Amino acid sequence: MSADLAAAPEAATHCAYCALQCPTVLRDEGDTVAVRPADPDGGGLCQKGWTAPAVLRAPDRLRTPLVRGPDGRLTPTDWDSALDLVAGRLARLRGEHGADAVGVFGSGGLTNEKAYLLGKFARVALGTSRIDYNGRFCMSSAAAAGNAAFGLDRGLPFPVADLGRAEVILLAGANPAETMPPLMRHLNRARLVVIDPRRTRTAELAALHLQPVPGTDLALALGLFHLAVTEGLLDEAYLAERTTGFDEAWRRAVAWWPERVEGITGVPVADMREAVRMLAGADRRYVLTGRGAEQHSKGTDTVSAFVNLSLALGLPGRPGSGYGCLTGQGNGQGGREHGQKADQLPGYRMITDPAARAHVAGVWGVEPD
Repeated sequence: MSADLAAAPEAATHCAYCALQCPTVLRDEGDTVAVRPADPDGGGLCQKGWTAPAVLRAPDRLRTPLVRGPDGRLTPTDWDSALDLVAGRLARLRGEHGADAVGVFGSGGLTNEKAYLLGKFARVALGTSRIDYNGRFCMSSAAAAGNAAFGLDRGLPFPVADLGRAEVILLAGANPAETMPPLMRHLNRARLVVIDPRRTRTAELAALHLQPVPGTDLALALGLFHLAVTEGLLDEAYLAERTTGFDEAWRRAVAWWPERVEGITGVPVADMREAVRMLAGADRRYVLTGRGAEQHSKGTDTVSAFVNLSLALGLPGRPGSGYGCLTGQGNGQGGREHGQKADQLPGYRMITDPAARAHVAGVWGVEPD
């Protein structure tokens, strides 16, 4: 960062704290860095973005590598010595215990390039199969549901700005008013249906707030699907032309009639019915899921149920409507796409696919095994 800023007093970049990645301009002011929105008329920053340069001035910020000595104390050292130490330890562990004795853990905060290089470093330089990243817990359940339904893992398969033209948006397990406030400028025109056990700041802005008992999101999603069927709100032409597997989905939801769901979730039947009717009655509508729907023991099933609801009403793949997942980190999707998951190679290639392994091995110049 400092080298670029030294060459030019200002540098265009983006905030990396959440998936919105708001465009910003950093300005070198000598002993500090100032930040401002890249487009003050068309966008803004939240508190995290405005205070991002504060990490440069944090008193406990590490400014040099530290090595823990025999006495347990951390001592500053130079980069060459630190890298030699790490490389030597890794080589020794691999020699004594095998390549899989070493693991690599990445992050959804890495750029595409860094995510790709980290995956290649693990598999080629270290030869280990033990690589994963924090997105495994973050939104991988939504990725699995997306792959099952669409054959594709995409957080938002449409521009965020499309949400600004929506009439109704259902938010399941997301609180963007507090976690990504700049997103709210795209949501403030729509009637919001918010599913959250808490009365969050986002829920306070909702036209309808469904408050399920914690852990009952799947029952609620199945109940909403049940109502879409029994209330005659299905998009029959869309289902016939563009989907398969409706009968199986209905078999799973048929036992979740509204009164049963109310008894489990605490959400009144009238509110569930109103939520489905709001979605079905609008021309431009979206279903969005977040971490609250995903981070359960049945997270993939829960997201799949919300995907099925959106399919039953004919949302995905139509202009002005759709299903999407609000990703949490700056590049959670890129972390998966470029090979930080144990079961995936770059380009969403599954490691269990012999053709995928052969392709990547050819690019890297290694044996497919």
